[in-house]
This record gives sequence, C-alpha cells and structure tokens, in this order.
Amino acid sequence: VVFGVAGDPNGSGCVVAGDVLPDGVWMGFAEAIGGGVITFDLACYFSGDAANAAVAADLGAGYEAEEGFYIRNQNPKVFAVRVASSASVYSIDTSGPTFFPEPYPLASWPNPSSWLPCPGESCAVWLYLNGGEATAIVEQFLP
Repeated sequence: VVFGVAGDPNGSGCVVAGDVLPDGVWMGFAEAIGGGVITFDLACYFSGDAANAAVAADLGAGYEAEEGFYIRNQNPKVFAVRVASSASVYSIDTSGPTFFPEPYPLASWPNPSSWLPCPGESCAVWLYLNGGEATAIVEQFLP
C-alpha cells in the first residue's frame, strides 16, 4: 500500500531502525547504482493534507506544500540495497508524450533521456522491496 493513513507519509514510512531496509515500498533518492546494488537515501514523501501538515510542522504555521506534495529528507542514513536481476524499472522519459514512468530493462537504467538526473541527489524513486531486494524501481516525477 503506497498511500498510508491520513497524515502519514506515503509508502512504508520514512524511519527505519537499523541498517537494513525492510520489505515494503520506500521513497527516497537513488544516489548510485552498480554491481547489483542501489545506494538509497530514504526520505519522507507527503501528499495532500499530510503534505501541508508536514510543511507547517517543519517551517511553521502559514506555510503550505507547493504542487500538493512535500519531501522531508532529514535523516543522513543511506542504505545499500540489492537489486533483483529481474527487477522492473520505470523511468520518466523526456521525449515521451507524458510524465508517467515507462518500463525499461534494468540493464538500460539509468535512462540517458530521463527527466531526472539518475543516479544522484535529485533522483527521486520509489523502491519496491520484496524478500530483501529491490524488485522494482520507479522514478518519481518532480516538477
């Protein structure tokens, strides 16, 4: 379930005790990928009313989320996550007619025509973890 209960961040959360990211759907930034491992900086992705509440909590009353979402990235911890050889990858191609993620072979990601500079500090992705490894990587469009 990508959308949590009202007021919570989307995905499986954004706080993990320990050094292993458990199975779930996690939002963050793909800082690097190589050797079958993605270096993942876990973040919090809020949308709708939860985004406005998170902005107000971080910046003070009167502030609201721009574009209907808010990303909080206050935890410096990064995770080294194995990527399944059969993982699905969805990239946002700037040459396409929409800004919806399109499927790409894992070997072709990062996509050189991606909307996002991947990997890197601005490469927002959702990681789908199953059985201790990433089985899907989905780029998140950020205006």
